[in-house]
Amino acid sequence: MRVRKNGFTLVELLVVLSIIAMLMGILMPALGAARRSAYKTGCKQNLHGLAVSFRMYLDDNHNTMPIIWNMPYSTVKGDANSVALYPCLKKYLSGPEALKCPADKYPEKGTSYWKEEGSSYEYNTRLGGHKIEDSWFAKRFGTSEVWLLHDYAGFHGSKNSRGDYKAGSYMYLFADTLVADRERNK
Repeated sequence: MRVRKNGFTLVELLVVLSIIAMLMGILMPALGAARRSAYKTGCKQNLHGLAVSFRMYLDDNHNTMPIIWNMPYSTVKGDANSVALYPCLKKYLSGPEALKCPADKYPEKGTSYWKEEGSSYEYNTRLGGHKIEDSWFAKRFGTSEVWLLHDYAGFHGSKNSRGDYKAGSYMYLFADTLVADRERNK
Protein backbone atom coordinates (compact mmCIF):
# COMPACT_ATOMS: atom_id res chain seq x y z
CA MET A 1 0.00 0.00 0.00
CA ARG A 2 1.26 3.39 -1.05
CA VAL A 3 1.02 6.34 1.36
CA ARG A 4 0.57 9.83 -0.09
CA LYS A 5 2.29 12.72 1.67
CA ASN A 6 0.35 15.87 2.38
CA GLY A 7 1.51 18.80 0.24
CA PHE A 8 1.53 20.12 -3.27
CA THR A 9 3.49 18.84 -6.19
CA LEU A 10 5.78 21.11 -8.16
CA VAL A 11 3.34 21.15 -11.09
CA GLU A 12 0.45 22.23 -8.84
CA LEU A 13 2.54 25.08 -7.37
CA LEU A 14 3.58 26.25 -10.84
CA VAL A 15 -0.05 26.26 -12.00
CA VAL A 16 -1.11 28.35 -9.00
CA LEU A 17 1.78 30.80 -9.53
CA SER A 18 0.94 31.19 -13.22
CA ILE A 19 -2.73 31.91 -12.38
CA ILE A 20 -1.65 34.55 -9.83
CA ALA A 21 0.71 36.12 -12.38
CA MET A 22 -2.07 36.22 -14.97
CA LEU A 23 -4.46 37.88 -12.53
CA MET A 24 -1.81 40.47 -11.60
CA GLY A 25 -1.28 41.21 -15.29
CA ILE A 26 -4.99 41.88 -15.66
CA LEU A 27 -5.35 43.96 -12.47
CA MET A 28 -2.26 46.20 -12.68
CA PRO A 29 -3.47 48.42 -15.56
CA ALA A 30 -6.83 48.82 -13.84
CA LEU A 31 -5.12 49.83 -10.59
CA GLY A 32 -2.97 52.37 -12.48
CA ALA A 33 -6.08 53.90 -14.05
CA ALA A 34 -7.77 54.09 -10.65
CA ARG A 35 -4.71 55.83 -9.19
CA ARG A 36 -4.64 58.39 -12.05
CA SER A 37 -8.35 59.03 -11.56
CA ALA A 38 -7.84 59.55 -7.82
CA TYR A 39 -4.98 62.00 -8.50
CA LYS A 40 -7.16 63.93 -10.93
CA THR A 41 -9.98 64.13 -8.38
CA GLY A 42 -7.57 65.38 -5.70
CA CYS A 43 -6.23 68.00 -8.11
CA LYS A 44 -9.77 69.18 -8.90
CA GLN A 45 -10.48 69.52 -5.18
CA ASN A 46 -7.30 71.57 -4.68
CA LEU A 47 -8.15 73.87 -7.57
CA HIS A 48 -11.70 74.29 -6.29
CA GLY A 49 -10.30 75.33 -2.90
CA LEU A 50 -7.97 77.76 -4.68
CA ALA A 51 -10.98 79.18 -6.57
CA VAL A 52 -12.63 79.94 -3.23
CA SER A 53 -9.37 81.47 -1.98
CA PHE A 54 -9.07 83.69 -5.05
CA ARG A 55 -12.69 84.78 -4.66
CA MET A 56 -12.04 85.82 -1.03
CA TYR A 57 -8.83 87.61 -2.10
CA LEU A 58 -10.71 89.48 -4.84
CA ASP A 59 -13.47 90.47 -2.42
CA ASP A 60 -10.86 91.97 -0.08
CA ASN A 61 -8.92 93.73 -2.88
CA HIS A 62 -11.54 95.46 -5.05
CA ASN A 63 -11.60 92.61 -7.64
CA THR A 64 -7.95 93.22 -8.54
CA MET A 65 -5.83 90.14 -9.17
CA PRO A 66 -2.59 89.79 -7.19
CA ILE A 67 0.81 90.41 -8.72
CA ILE A 68 2.44 87.02 -8.31
CA TRP A 69 5.66 85.82 -9.85
CA ASN A 70 5.80 82.48 -11.45
CA MET A 71 8.26 79.70 -10.92
CA PRO A 72 10.99 79.00 -10.52
CA TYR A 73 11.16 80.61 -7.10
CA SER A 74 14.92 80.82 -7.03
CA THR A 75 15.54 82.61 -10.34
CA VAL A 76 12.83 85.29 -10.41
CA LYS A 77 13.55 88.67 -8.87
CA GLY A 78 10.09 90.16 -8.33
CA ASP A 79 9.46 93.82 -7.73
CA ALA A 80 8.49 95.12 -4.30
CA ASN A 81 4.79 94.43 -4.96
CA SER A 82 5.36 90.92 -6.29
CA VAL A 83 5.06 87.81 -4.13
CA ALA A 84 4.76 84.07 -4.62
CA LEU A 85 1.36 82.34 -4.75
CA TYR A 86 1.26 80.90 -1.22
CA PRO A 87 2.25 84.06 0.68
CA CYS A 88 -0.35 85.99 -1.29
CA LEU A 89 -3.21 83.55 -0.57
CA LYS A 90 -1.93 82.28 2.80
CA LYS A 91 -4.71 84.02 4.71
CA TYR A 92 -7.32 82.09 2.69
CA LEU A 93 -5.68 78.64 2.48
CA SER A 94 -5.52 75.77 4.96
CA GLY A 95 -1.77 75.38 4.38
CA PRO A 96 0.90 75.15 1.69
CA GLU A 97 -0.29 71.63 0.75
CA ALA A 98 -3.30 73.28 -0.92
CA LEU A 99 -0.91 74.18 -3.75
CA LYS A 100 0.23 70.58 -4.31
CA CYS A 101 -1.24 68.46 -7.07
CA PRO A 102 -1.30 64.81 -5.92
CA ALA A 103 0.18 63.73 -9.26
CA ASP A 104 2.99 66.33 -9.18
CA LYS A 105 6.28 64.85 -10.34
CA TYR A 106 9.38 66.66 -11.58
CA PRO A 107 11.08 63.77 -13.44
CA GLU A 108 14.19 65.70 -14.44
CA LYS A 109 15.07 66.32 -10.79
CA GLY A 110 13.48 63.25 -9.22
CA THR A 111 11.30 65.40 -6.94
CA SER A 112 8.17 67.54 -7.39
CA TYR A 113 7.41 71.10 -8.48
CA TRP A 114 5.65 71.67 -5.17
CA LYS A 115 8.67 70.56 -3.15
CA GLU A 116 11.12 72.57 -5.26
CA GLU A 117 9.05 75.65 -5.99
CA GLY A 118 6.19 75.80 -3.49
CA SER A 119 3.39 75.20 -6.02
CA SER A 120 2.28 72.61 -8.56
CA TYR A 121 0.23 75.24 -10.36
CA GLU A 122 1.16 78.03 -12.77
CA TYR A 123 -0.49 81.41 -12.21
CA ASN A 124 -1.62 83.54 -15.15
CA THR A 125 0.80 86.43 -14.53
CA ARG A 126 -0.82 88.54 -17.24
CA LEU A 127 -3.70 89.15 -14.82
CA GLY A 128 -1.49 90.60 -12.08
CA GLY A 129 -2.66 94.01 -10.89
CA HIS A 130 -5.73 94.01 -13.16
CA LYS A 131 -9.38 93.16 -12.86
CA ILE A 132 -10.19 89.94 -14.72
CA GLU A 133 -12.82 91.61 -16.88
CA ASP A 134 -10.26 94.26 -17.96
CA SER A 135 -7.76 91.71 -19.29
CA TRP A 136 -7.16 91.47 -23.03
CA PHE A 137 -8.16 87.83 -23.03
CA ALA A 138 -11.49 88.51 -21.28
CA LYS A 139 -12.31 91.32 -23.70
CA ARG A 140 -11.62 89.07 -26.66
CA PHE A 141 -13.09 85.73 -25.52
CA GLY A 142 -15.18 86.51 -22.43
CA THR A 143 -14.47 86.33 -18.71
CA SER A 144 -15.33 82.63 -18.49
CA GLU A 145 -12.45 81.83 -20.87
CA VAL A 146 -9.74 83.34 -18.65
CA TRP A 147 -7.68 80.78 -16.75
CA LEU A 148 -6.20 81.65 -13.36
CA LEU A 149 -4.14 78.53 -12.64
CA HIS A 150 -3.18 75.29 -14.35
CA ASP A 151 -0.80 72.41 -13.69
CA TYR A 152 2.82 73.26 -14.38
CA ALA A 153 3.29 70.06 -16.33
CA GLY A 154 1.00 67.41 -17.80
CA PHE A 155 0.71 65.51 -14.52
CA HIS A 156 -2.53 63.79 -15.55
CA GLY A 157 -1.59 62.38 -18.92
CA SER A 158 1.15 61.05 -21.13
CA LYS A 159 3.04 62.48 -24.07
CA ASN A 160 2.21 61.78 -27.69
CA SER A 161 4.74 60.77 -30.36
CA ARG A 162 5.82 64.42 -30.89
CA GLY A 163 6.63 64.84 -27.20
CA ASP A 164 3.60 67.05 -26.43
CA TYR A 165 1.24 66.24 -23.57
CA LYS A 166 -2.05 64.72 -24.67
CA ALA A 167 -5.37 66.51 -24.16
CA GLY A 168 -6.59 66.20 -20.59
CA SER A 169 -3.08 66.18 -19.13
CA TYR A 170 -3.46 69.59 -17.46
CA MET A 171 -6.11 70.72 -14.97
CA TYR A 172 -7.28 74.34 -15.31
CA LEU A 173 -8.99 76.77 -12.92
CA PHE A 174 -11.00 79.37 -14.83
CA ALA A 175 -12.11 82.82 -13.66
CA ASP A 176 -15.71 81.64 -13.29
CA THR A 177 -14.41 78.93 -10.85
CA LEU A 178 -14.82 76.06 -13.32
CA VAL A 179 -12.18 73.39 -12.89
CA ALA A 180 -11.62 71.38 -16.08
CA ASP A 181 -9.01 69.13 -17.65
CA ARG A 182 -8.82 71.13 -20.87
CA GLU A 183 -8.62 74.67 -22.14
CA ARG A 184 -12.04 75.98 -23.05
CA ASN A 185 -11.05 77.91 -26.13
CA LYS A 186 -9.26 75.05 -27.93
